[in-house]
Amino acid sequence: MAVRGEEVAGSIESHVRESIERMVSEIRASIEDVRVVVDQQLKAALQSVQADVNSINFAPHIQKSIGDLEQAFDEERAALAAAAPPPPPPAPAGADATRVKEAIQIVERGKSQVDILNALLEACLQFGSRAALLILRGETFSGWKGVGFTAHGGNDEMVKRFNAAPGLIPQLDHVLHNEQVVLWDGANLATRLGVGAPARAALVPMVIKDKVAAAVYVDATEDAASNFDTASLELLVFTTGLLIDTLAIRKKIPSPSLNEAAEEAAAPAPPPPPAVAPPGSSETVAMSAASIREMMAGARPSFNVPAAEEFGNSTATQRPAAPPPPPPPPPPAAAPSHDERPTTQYIPPAGLQRGGAFGGPQSDDAKKHDEARRFARLLVSEIKLYNEAKVDQGRKNKDIYERLKEDIDRSRQMYDERIGEDVRKSSNYFYDELVRILADGDAGALGL
Repeated sequence: MAVRGEEVAGSIESHVRESIERMVSEIRASIEDVRVVVDQQLKAALQSVQADVNSINFAPHIQKSIGDLEQAFDEERAALAAAAPPPPPPAPAGADATRVKEAIQIVERGKSQVDILNALLEACLQFGSRAALLILRGETFSGWKGVGFTAHGGNDEMVKRFNAAPGLIPQLDHVLHNEQVVLWDGANLATRLGVGAPARAALVPMVIKDKVAAAVYVDATEDAASNFDTASLELLVFTTGLLIDTLAIRKKIPSPSLNEAAEEAAAPAPPPPPAVAPPGSSETVAMSAASIREMMAGARPSFNVPAAEEFGNSTATQRPAAPPPPPPPPPPAAAPSHDERPTTQYIPPAGLQRGGAFGGPQSDDAKKHDEARRFARLLVSEIKLYNEAKVDQGRKNKDIYERLKEDIDRSRQMYDERIGEDVRKSSNYFYDELVRILADGDAGALGL
């Protein structure tokens, strides 16, 4: 019986194994059939999609779009041409040259940097509606002064609050890095200056000491667009830079070459030469007294006279008829402060006259003093030019030196390096100009 049971179990196992193998074979065959069918369907779908793609042609659509754009562009150009006003007739060449000469005459009369720059802005109004001077500090342009804005929808004082860091106004960046004049509509800059967009605008770089030191912005409103003259503006700004560069060495202001021409044919006959009064007459005494008074006026400290050049010219060309009175005693030295801060004030030794040596007949010595005065005035004018707000506050609080210590000390060092020791020992022009220009004549406002 045991043998029979084993046979039955083996038969069942063999039967089950055969059934399983047959079932697996059938499943494999079904899977293969399904795979073949799926492959066939995918190939058919791919062929259908490819046929659809091949049947589509984009060229007609592209050509139609291009045609529509060209037609719209032509229509817009024709409309603009029809609406544009006719160009203004060209002005006579002589009239333009006369306007430029008049503008340069205005600027050339300035005796300091501030005077020249103020005159430049006023002269720019002959060629535009509004003008602003934007001074470069590092890579940032800051407003110094504006004219014409109040009269054309804005406020001149808004210009002083203008600051443009790199990247804010692309046209200013172009002036700084490319050193070129920029012509454009001016809308982005005019908006920041508090006025509406102009019809035309220009930025002209001003070069001083071979570097771009500022940019002059000039624009024209719609009613003055025909008067906008960029070529004249460029010449005017270029000349102004040269005038500031040579301010310390210029002798004749205004220049004889810019004086009005004299009509020789229409000029009256020259008057007869004046009779020479005999020595000792009342006329001679009066002239000598006038000469002495003039020279004594020039010998006083510079903040008591309108211009330092007057003294330099008189000492070089005139000799007093009588010996001058003894010079006044030197002012007492200021007591040093507790914090021992450095001072730019130089107190000359006893017996030396402050403001320049008086009565020296040597022309070379007079030239040295004249150059020292001009250079001191140029240095101090530059300090005021870049720090007008601080100067105003310093005058009110009488602490100009404390507010501008770094600029004053640096300029004093430049003065000492350029001016000879013989002039510096007998004069104090730098201090005189600090009092005259920065402190407006009040020495106490320096706070030294």
